[in-house]
Amino acid sequence: MARTIEQIQASIVADVQLTPEFSGLSNSNRAIWRLFSYVVAVTILLLEQIIDIFRADNEIKINQAIPETASWLTNKVFGFQYSATNPQILTLDNFVPTYNVVDASLQIITRCSVVTTISNKVLIKVAKSEPPISLSSSELSALQGYVNIIGVAGISYTCFSTDADRVYIGADIFYDGQYSATIQGMVINSITNYLKNLPFNGQLQISDLEFAIRNTTGVNDVLINNVKVRANSMTFVDGIYLIQSKTTISRLFPTISGYVIGEDTTGYTLSDSLNFVSNV
Repeated sequence: MARTIEQIQASIVADVQLTPEFSGLSNSNRAIWRLFSYVVAVTILLLEQIIDIFRADNEIKINQAIPETASWLTNKVFGFQYSATNPQILTLDNFVPTYNVVDASLQIITRCSVVTTISNKVLIKVAKSEPPISLSSSELSALQGYVNIIGVAGISYTCFSTDADRVYIGADIFYDGQYSATIQGMVINSITNYLKNLPFNGQLQISDLEFAIRNTTGVNDVLINNVKVRANSMTFVDGIYLIQSKTTISRLFPTISGYVIGEDTTGYTLSDSLNFVSNV
């Protein structure tokens, strides 16, 4: 805390009086060196006040600093910038990694999930664009470099981005015959919206899927016969059944890529696999 002018000047005067080389100076209050001590005291006061302001400002920043939690890292990943023609390079500003120019148009990440696995390993799943798609290899490489710089020393970070998982749904949809012209489109739209609104890196749940179908206007009931899920890298044959021949094997599926779309293998799309039965 800054001292008063009187305290600072008294300290200067005491030092002068204790210095043998200044023993011949007049101790009069009118002595010129006392005026000099006052001027110096005023200058020191201003400096100490500036230091107090600086210290207080830094203490506020420290107290309000966000710890490097998963939420913090997620927010930083959303701030990642990428340009195919102008590499975005982080620089250190008072040891804080920052971009020289923050350009929101270059912030390509639209989905992010941060998960701590084991042994100080962190998996960062991401996607770009709307609807989400996977990052290119160069984009993913640039993101990995960015995360390695902003991350905590001693922790291993792995950035992961791949095309959407696929889900095959075989079901009998019982509906009010008055909706025959539009029922297929409405049910497919309901399923698509359910998949679209899943939390990134969330879980596909059979009960929620059934509710989405059942809640479609015109639908009276639904019987789900088969549900098969797969990563995009897997073939349809190698997919994992959640329901097979009306038997539930698993009630949920933790997404691999972080997001899911309807199966796009010819003959197994939603348009192919949903059977509509009018019961009016």
